[in-house]
Amino acid sequence: MQFINLVVLLAILACVYADYPEPPPTFEATKYTTWDTSFTAGNSRRSVVDIRFDDADGNPDYITMKRLDLVGTAKERGFAHGALLADDIKTFTGPKLNEYLRSMLDDLDISGLPEPVQKILKPVEKVANIFLPELAHKALNWVWKNEEEHISQPLKDEIEGMAEGVCSVLPNSNPDKLININIGKKSKKCDVNEWKQLLQEVNMLPELIRMSCTAYGAWGKSRPASSNGKLLQLRALDFGGGPFANYTVIQTHRGNPENPNNAFVSVAFPGFVGSITGVSQSGIGISEKVWMTYNEKSDIQPGNYKGVPDSFMLRNILEYSKTKEDAVKYMQSIPRTWAMWVGVGDYASQEFNLVGYKEDSAIAYNDVTMPSMNDQPYIPQVAYVDKHPQPSHDGVNGTLPL
Repeated sequence: MQFINLVVLLAILACVYADYPEPPPTFEATKYTTWDTSFTAGNSRRSVVDIRFDDADGNPDYITMKRLDLVGTAKERGFAHGALLADDIKTFTGPKLNEYLRSMLDDLDISGLPEPVQKILKPVEKVANIFLPELAHKALNWVWKNEEEHISQPLKDEIEGMAEGVCSVLPNSNPDKLININIGKKSKKCDVNEWKQLLQEVNMLPELIRMSCTAYGAWGKSRPASSNGKLLQLRALDFGGGPFANYTVIQTHRGNPENPNNAFVSVAFPGFVGSITGVSQSGIGISEKVWMTYNEKSDIQPGNYKGVPDSFMLRNILEYSKTKEDAVKYMQSIPRTWAMWVGVGDYASQEFNLVGYKEDSAIAYNDVTMPSMNDQPYIPQVAYVDKHPQPSHDGVNGTLPL
């Protein structure tokens, strides 16, 4: 598909730093996007993007990402995801995620979370090393139950299919062992309902953590003449710590009989049905970053757990919107949870908006109106938001190398 070049570029961008080190290399995607027919599940398949190169200091480095070509109904695509990435899902949702959760303990600030979640997490201070993953999953389960009524049935079906796919490959995998629940009990065989619950909980992780990323769109005269003014949309994945960068999954979804004319590519992680960035055949590209503000201290804006999960909202835009105007109307029509900047560009206009998406509103900004929100220089036909709380306090030029 012609949009795979954009998605691979989106996925391999490195973090943006204020001192502007040597930019990381980019690669022609067609050299790395052949399919290995050894790994299939029905009409779906799996392959690997594996790029070896030398970094700016001449040291060996690499980029590795899994690719999934998922075909069929929501349930069928979920099953294929689970079957083709069973080992990755088991590792990511178990030891890797546990390690990440424990690493967050020193910086844990639960004061801004709802009181029920605070009560669940409060015991962390005393029994972190043993019980933190279990307590975190209890909190994530609480989030799922609060937001479940706003989650579409196809996404629920996809998660259920994924659980079935995992058990079809790993019949002896027991989710309880992955998160330290029922310590000392004899391991059970794979239970689809237990895996479904675990995957539901893991998919709520973006509702509790914040990704401070960067979104950028340039079009028209800001682009080289050779581009004919077409939109260039980028999204830097400023992960920081954790297992996320090394477990990136590029998922192509197609052949859905309920939505046959819109294949799309979503970038996420093993076991995730939500999206953090992507592009669709209909012509929508999405970017996002958490919307924190500067008050007495940098802080997240007010939010709630009574709406559409943020990453599911992004996935729904990819799957069903055809223009950026469609995407904005959708964001304005739904119950919203936590504040973020959502970048939307489209083929139709070849332009880019940043939507200030928060609990009480969803307002689209462009190159002219965005400087009033991020306190960054106006650049004609360029709209951007950096990884910092807004308005940015990074100097007159912000994080731009001007």
